[in-house]
Amino acid sequence: MKKKETKIYVLCITLVLSLTTVSTMTTAAHIPGMKTINIDSPHDWQYPNQLLPHRNMASYKPAEQMKNPNLSYITTDLSEATDPLGVVQCEACGINNNGEIVGYEVFDNFKDRSIYWSKNGTASILDNYEGCNSSRPYMIDDTGLILGWSAFVWYEYIGDIIFLHMNQTAVTWKNKVISNLNDGTTGGDTLDLYHAMDNNDAGTIVGSGAPPGNIPPPWWPNGYIFDDGTVTDLGTGTYPYAINNKGHIAGYIDADFNHAYEWEDGNLIDLNDDPLIKANYSQAYDINDKCTIVGLAQFDYSLMWEPVVWKNHEAIRILPTSSQYSGWAWAVNENDEVIGYYDDLTTGASVPFLWKDGQLINLYDYLPANQSWEWISPEDINDYGQIVGIGYRTDIGIRAFLMTPALPILNINVKGGKGITASIDNTGFASATNVTWSITVDGGLIIRGKETTGSIGTIAVGETSTILGAPKGIGLGLFSPIPNIKIDVTCTEGVTVTKTIPAKIFFSKVIIQ
Repeated sequence: MKKKETKIYVLCITLVLSLTTVSTMTTAAHIPGMKTINIDSPHDWQYPNQLLPHRNMASYKPAEQMKNPNLSYITTDLSEATDPLGVVQCEACGINNNGEIVGYEVFDNFKDRSIYWSKNGTASILDNYEGCNSSRPYMIDDTGLILGWSAFVWYEYIGDIIFLHMNQTAVTWKNKVISNLNDGTTGGDTLDLYHAMDNNDAGTIVGSGAPPGNIPPPWWPNGYIFDDGTVTDLGTGTYPYAINNKGHIAGYIDADFNHAYEWEDGNLIDLNDDPLIKANYSQAYDINDKCTIVGLAQFDYSLMWEPVVWKNHEAIRILPTSSQYSGWAWAVNENDEVIGYYDDLTTGASVPFLWKDGQLINLYDYLPANQSWEWISPEDINDYGQIVGIGYRTDIGIRAFLMTPALPILNINVKGGKGITASIDNTGFASATNVTWSITVDGGLIIRGKETTGSIGTIAVGETSTILGAPKGIGLGLFSPIPNIKIDVTCTEGVTVTKTIPAKIFFSKVIIQ
């Protein structure tokens, strides 16, 4: 395919709205408990947060669930960092494993502006693409690459009718520098790329676009895979939301019905085809490297859609069947921890939840009383269990939040020399207590010191402890594989970390490979 010129690829969304309708939509954008409603594109209308009925903030009623006594959080109002930037209201939508966060502010004129929070909590506004006046990120990966879209938004007034237009393009930000993803296209199928939704460690991106000249309304996007410049068109009405490191994609297809799918090695697996799901409505929003998929499903035609988890392509209904619900599961990390939101239609309770080890945890139970959060809606979770989203604080307004588990984060660094020297760093948010450790050598001819164990009373936040191993023998990899040194560390707080590295051993000398 010919490389596209550097320009904005036109997605002209013409919406015919009366002034009354516009006023209603603008008001709806600030309804507590909802993801901000913004008519920037039909694709954004598909967000599950926007499928739920609007709630009055005063109707919030905590769900009755048992609080986990071993779990606590440090809650941060991220908007305190954006207030000096003139941001009125914002939400956080993505967090990586380094603690970097992205989000956006929504204006009443249907324009957005993108926000980045560094791991030390400082905030900055991300630039729009050249010629654009609006943008929104979706995620940030562990290299700091941010995916999203940018657009030029404008209006026409004809009598009492407003015509809203958007020119939209998929973009990335790296080191806060924005680029048009279309400019990196070198081959494959011909599509204008509008949204960059997710990527994996190999740099493969998924998102949505449309064939050139496709001017809505109506608009049914074409999902795409962007791999090293080559575009693969997944077909009309496809919504690929997430991709894992195996190249498997989670999303859904919008035809006469919505069905959640997994794209696996070029094959489509219909996740709606499950004995538990008796209706024709499901969507998938995230997938991890274990191929655990989360989303929503209508389990029966008499029910609304509710959160669902798929493992091995089999649906798991995570809410009890004693009530009726409306909600979704939005994100999953590599520890199979799932975050989402639901309304209990029987009791009126509204619940932001964490699903962990088969237990449903109500996040309202872990908010600090002195911050006066009236409601929150989680949007992403990283592998350390940090949760970001949008919430509302009494007399302050809509705010972005971060919930960090008050747990230690243990890191192991290994050096060779005479024996094995390993340092254990606690870079987390709580002390590690009753720490037990072991150093095991697997392979070679080890005469003694094949396994060493020990314990440490406490490793406080920011502190480092050193452990030693003294294997003696020969393991040079000449006649058998090079030995592996495995270090296991566990603490009372439930944190376990393992590190395995190859090393050559010659008598007491250890050479890390």
